[in-house]
Amino acid sequence: MDANAPIALISASYSTVDGAVRDFTSVWAARHGGGFLHTSVAVLTKDSEGTLRVRRSNSTAKHLEWGGALLGGALFVLAPPAGISVLAGVGVSGAGAMISHFREQACPEDLAEAAALLEAGAAGLVVVVLNREGRAMTSLLENAERWSSVDMVWGALEEELAQDFARPSSGVVLVAT
Repeated sequence: MDANAPIALISASYSTVDGAVRDFTSVWAARHGGGFLHTSVAVLTKDSEGTLRVRRSNSTAKHLEWGGALLGGALFVLAPPAGISVLAGVGVSGAGAMISHFREQACPEDLAEAAALLEAGAAGLVVVVLNREGRAMTSLLENAERWSSVDMVWGALEEELAQDFARPSSGVVLVAT
């Protein structure tokens, strides 16, 4: 992959779950428009204790060795319990590389804003898109009360993933910081 290929990490806040699901559907349908390398999207809702949990998700990257880490890593950075849940379900292959990449390549203030948006609403939406900048996606979020886009580049992620896969996987523990 081109080191300059954009990655967009988008979060949105909703007053209703239905609004988040409608935008989930819009984003998922847009992948057929061409030019998207991979799209991962999740609707989050709060459980009885107010913790964000994944209600619905999908990813075009799920067939790739690191595919689960694309969405799981993004969620781990923005909503750790939701990210841990996704990664536990798909495995942690590439999770360390993705989490590190999001944390190192994105502006910390932008990540904090994106996380705060998810906490603010009754429901949230997280979108990770490869080969698109956030502004190309946010027009699809017609039902969002607020949204935030964190743009970064692919950079050395290919090498970071290769190093992550070369490490022994036994004893991997994900801890939110």
